[in-house]
Amino acid sequence: MSKDKLTKKLQVLLSEEEVFALNRIILNDAIEREERPISISAFIRELIRKEMESRPEEDKVWDRDKINKLKSKK
Repeated sequence: MSKDKLTKKLQVLLSEEEVFALNRIILNDAIEREERPISISAFIRELIRKEMESRPEEDKVWDRDKINKLKSKK
């Protein structure tokens, strides 16, 4: 985890069944690693970070040409 201060919040809406399944996944991971379970927030934060790391750098750069092409499709 980076040393950056966590200051922005994102809201995620899940069904009760999804939250229940997510809690089971987190608990089973903790049991397997013989560690305390992490919070749902920490789990989702790590999912987002892994997704961002898996993306090529060009996906992370603001491309004005792509935006203009998208606007022209309207």
